[in-house]
Amino acid sequence: MSRKTHISIFGLSFFTAVVLGLINYDTKSVTGLLFTKENLLALIVYSLLFMAIAYTGVWMYIEAKAILKKKSF
Repeated sequence: MSRKTHISIFGLSFFTAVVLGLINYDTKSVTGLLFTKENLLALIVYSLLFMAIAYTGVWMYIEAKAILKKKSF
């Protein structure tokens, strides 16, 4: 995969985690979300979770594409 793909996956995962954190009823602002120790830990964990899901999806797409290419004559 290219560097652009890795950066896109990281950015999208982090953005999704931030949006999920902002939806939380306890969060008052973005700075409160980013600078509170517990919230920052949750952002990291959620970002890693979303990255794992994204990389699994990309891997499945690449494998399916390779299998379909192999089966076609």
